[in-house]
Amino acid sequence: MNYTKLNLFISILLSFSYSLFTNEKPNFIVILADDMGYGDVGYHGYPELITPNIDALAEGGTHFSQGYSCASVCGPSRSGLLTGVYQQRMGVYGNMGDRGGVPTSQSILPEMLKQKGYTCGVVGKWGIGLKDESMLPNNRGVDYFYGFLGGAHSYTKSSSTAKFKKQSEAPIYRNQKIVPPIQKENGYLTDLFNKEALGFIERNHKKPFFLYLAYNAVHSPWVAPQKYKDRLKHLNLSEDQLVFSAMKLALDDGVGAINNLLKEKGLKENTMIIFLSDNGSPRGQGLTPDKDLTKDRGNTTMSSPGSFRGFKGDVYEGGTRIPFIINHPKTIPPGQVYHKPVISLDVAPTIMSFFKNNPPTGIPFDGVNLIPYLNQALPEKNQPHSTLYWRRGDDYAILKDGWKLEWNDAGSTKEIQLFNLKTDKDETKNLCYTHPEKAQY
Repeated sequence: MNYTKLNLFISILLSFSYSLFTNEKPNFIVILADDMGYGDVGYHGYPELITPNIDALAEGGTHFSQGYSCASVCGPSRSGLLTGVYQQRMGVYGNMGDRGGVPTSQSILPEMLKQKGYTCGVVGKWGIGLKDESMLPNNRGVDYFYGFLGGAHSYTKSSSTAKFKKQSEAPIYRNQKIVPPIQKENGYLTDLFNKEALGFIERNHKKPFFLYLAYNAVHSPWVAPQKYKDRLKHLNLSEDQLVFSAMKLALDDGVGAINNLLKEKGLKENTMIIFLSDNGSPRGQGLTPDKDLTKDRGNTTMSSPGSFRGFKGDVYEGGTRIPFIINHPKTIPPGQVYHKPVISLDVAPTIMSFFKNNPPTGIPFDGVNLIPYLNQALPEKNQPHSTLYWRRGDDYAILKDGWKLEWNDAGSTKEIQLFNLKTDKDETKNLCYTHPEKAQY
């Protein structure tokens, strides 16, 4: 008997056992932070950081020590996350603005789940295309949208019309209607996103739902209400650290409120929550930003890549290795740390594994269903990916069996580099010339 195939079959059966035996579909919540580095959460071994609700999510689920974003900047990474497909295969290499986005020929998670009878909500930053109306949320399987369409956004100001002077003050939409400006009610965008996410769950908790909560926190501009800073007064923080930590605390409060609401509604056991960041820490940081491109690990004033080399925009580990958690009591072991490489492309196929006949429209998934690897339906020696790829503009990387070959424009020696992540996860020693056979493999 082939026990590997038997275990895999059992795992797949468990994934959609709800519809087979209980007729109860799971709910799905994907929470995406913006520019949150590997070293920005307490559960990664930084206890001085105040992320209690994110840490609790990790403790109650599985988190990944080698979890990656599929790109080192937000537009491409969000495109890959929502499709399960390498975004460069769809022609998305960088932040696209109004120049393009995920083609409508490629289905995204709300469209896939809409076909399975789900009510789909998106709260926060869209960022995967606004070239024409066909790319806007309500035309891509989204029943309810609250947020903004483009890139970076102010936390305290927005426009009242579609004509705006500053991109950072673009209008906030509820579905296709512009809402009153943030400043009219002295609002704070993270608080508004928290409120809207809770409202969506409240309205839809009696039917299967999918919520994509895409914060713009903790991306610049760095600003936080006094109420969050006051809660951190007992800590010995610089002004930069205080503001950044307060921004993170507002996001963490939202994670906690969602978790509490799910418990209140009796949905906690049947809701899969996936938490991750769109990319690593930004290089330029501080209330007076330091644009020094030679900055390296350990030399940050706010967000931190931990011990890893590089920053947002790099294909070094600091640009792509991120906080990444899956919490689902019915299928995912609690308190587990999974050490093999996984990537944000795995989110869509993991969610869609709960349904039969689930291929996306367009290019097939590049990501994989992670559940059989996490609940040990597959033998320990198996891993989700033997090879991973990154491209952002003219930055490239290939990770294969622990060896990583890469080229970076910024923060680099401007040469091809080869690292053995099994012995040098912090990318300190270039082995390209001592192991040319690996570089050419």
